[in-house]
Amino acid sequence: MIEATNLVRWGLAMCLCGTLAPLGAQETGFTKAFKFRMAYGSQKDHLRATYTGLGFNVGYGVGPGTVALEVGYMYKTGDDYFTTPDDSSLNAGLLPMNPAKSVESKRNQLSGLTLRASFSRAINPTWRWQAGLQFGGSFKHQYVGDAQSAPWDVASGNKAWRDFYLGTPQKAKYTPSPYAGVIWRIDKDSSLEFNVVLLAYQAMEYHHYVGTASAYDAGAPGRRSSQDATWPLDGLVTRNRAVPHAEIAYAFHF
Repeated sequence: MIEATNLVRWGLAMCLCGTLAPLGAQETGFTKAFKFRMAYGSQKDHLRATYTGLGFNVGYGVGPGTVALEVGYMYKTGDDYFTTPDDSSLNAGLLPMNPAKSVESKRNQLSGLTLRASFSRAINPTWRWQAGLQFGGSFKHQYVGDAQSAPWDVASGNKAWRDFYLGTPQKAKYTPSPYAGVIWRIDKDSSLEFNVVLLAYQAMEYHHYVGTASAYDAGAPGRRSSQDATWPLDGLVTRNRAVPHAEIAYAFHF
């Protein structure tokens, strides 16, 4: 994490140096480009370290530099992980949870449409610095849970219980993700970008309290949560994140 934070500081310092440098020849008029990017950063919330993206960028050269807007898409997948449900709210009249047969399978993903607004300025004919903000993307959380009492059978009557639950909540949070870096113009048709991105999003995770369904069905092989049951104590735990990433992008100009 310290190394990633140093990357952010390096990017900001680089932009500051660019503003103090002599003003190079600036682009004028409209520019258009398709961009393809990949980034690597710290791992949080069981998301993978990398993300990919693409976008359509339109810029306009003004006196001090170029302002640009980009509409794109980003994709950052995650890996399956497993948790144990919470038995802290289990009624005293119910049998205890069987940890060996109570598990939750979960998976996260960060993806969706994005909008970038940026400003860039020439350092020399080949290099430019840039800084901007990215908006968009949504966090999706998938979960499937199966928990039961010990024992779980017909003979245990209303003291036994078994919970089945699943869901796929998804939420977009339009917190800006700042980024800064440099652009290397390879030729008139292509360029490479090297950016440091502070990727901002709101993570969420489902928290389940076992044995608390609004309704249970009796019968063989054991008492279990009804198909239309609700879970009044359950909820989503949210966390605001800002995760540093080193990003490289290829731009095709036309």
